[in-house]
Amino acid sequence: MKKTLLSIAVCASLAFGMGDKAVNEITQADVDIQNALSDASVEQEPIDNMQEFFDQFENKYQITFGETKDGRTFYHGYADVGYGPKDPNFAKALSVAYNKAVLNLQTDFIKDAFGRTTTERLRQIEADNSSNAREFEELPKGGALSQIWGKIKQWAGAKLDKALNDMGIQTQGLTEERKKELLLDNFLSKSMTQAFGDMSGLVPVETTLVQTENNNYRIGVIAVISNKTREIAGAIREKRAPNVTSATGKPLAEFLPKNSKGFLNEYGIRLVYDETGAPMIISYGIWGYIPKANSRATDRLETLSQDKAAAMADAAIVEFVNTSLNYADTEISGEIIKESIKETRDINTDNVELSEKELTSIIDKTSKKIIARASGDLRGIRPVKRWKATDENGVKYVGVVKVYSYANYLNTTEAINNSKNKPNATTTSTTANKPEVAIKRKSASVNTIDDF
Repeated sequence: MKKTLLSIAVCASLAFGMGDKAVNEITQADVDIQNALSDASVEQEPIDNMQEFFDQFENKYQITFGETKDGRTFYHGYADVGYGPKDPNFAKALSVAYNKAVLNLQTDFIKDAFGRTTTERLRQIEADNSSNAREFEELPKGGALSQIWGKIKQWAGAKLDKALNDMGIQTQGLTEERKKELLLDNFLSKSMTQAFGDMSGLVPVETTLVQTENNNYRIGVIAVISNKTREIAGAIREKRAPNVTSATGKPLAEFLPKNSKGFLNEYGIRLVYDETGAPMIISYGIWGYIPKANSRATDRLETLSQDKAAAMADAAIVEFVNTSLNYADTEISGEIIKESIKETRDINTDNVELSEKELTSIIDKTSKKIIARASGDLRGIRPVKRWKATDENGVKYVGVVKVYSYANYLNTTEAINNSKNKPNATTTSTTANKPEVAIKRKSASVNTIDDF
């Protein structure tokens, strides 16, 4: 089964407008393309495979991933989904895979912008061509170990065999082994890449879900970063109006899917222009839950899942505003050739057997560590929709849609300032009503941003 999960569009002026225009200059054509791409009410055509998804995008917009053109750079990434579509955890697995794909995409950006690579190669050769190379030195006589073994033999006999057998040790053919290397040819090549840097303004453009040839599922994401996306992210971080304006846009409701199942296709953020021409960020958080038959806990699980989705929607906006990445990658490759000889001595009979062994091994090791941290204020983020849906396989989804705009930020700030200016709005630390004031302030803030 193949379907398009998501078509998240970034501001066309940020992604596809003329590169030589000023940061704050956006034409009506820019807005029309941007809003059309960001319109979640329009269903997208499915993609057959991941490479087709990436190739179509490059051909359509005449870009090359990783190359900067007209001040914009596109990146792409993907991640595998850990569960199949009939598994009750599929909804959760999709969200996890989407976040992994975005992290892979962010990693490409941070390597491109701040990466440093060092390489190291080592070859070690050791050979023993002595006339006695295939001989082992005689074991010392009368040593402590030999005396212990002698005492054990004298004492135990069948009793020792039984005790060892009871512990799962086979006493028949008990041997002592010694090895030494005749030849070692060791070649290793190590490549270490490290990158650390701050990033902001990376915006997902499109995301899709495809089925692989092995009947697994994979999510792919395309994103862009430009001067305009950085400007909008910087404005949010600095709590000011963005220096990016447009002619006209559309009301928020016209960007949202028309029914609950339409939300199944939407993950992450979008950057669009509202009817006043101001930029706003729409963020879709999705999670899932496994209902319990005839149980009151099902309603609680649904509520907790929606809270999880809301937190994910907040996180997506904060990551757009301010994210730092720390990346480390170590790749080791090489070859090891060994020639060794082994002496096997039967403990009971003292018989000795010699054997030679040649071994060739290819070394292929990878170690990657990626840490992404994001922080920012939530003021100005407003929930606009809570939804739930069941897909064609009976998997339960819940989601929350949140929106950031500078107008929302100003409204919330004004509400807080008005509350502070009211008489008796605060209490001294000696009163028992201080927690109630905090709760009331929180409740008022929720009412301010709740527009159901």
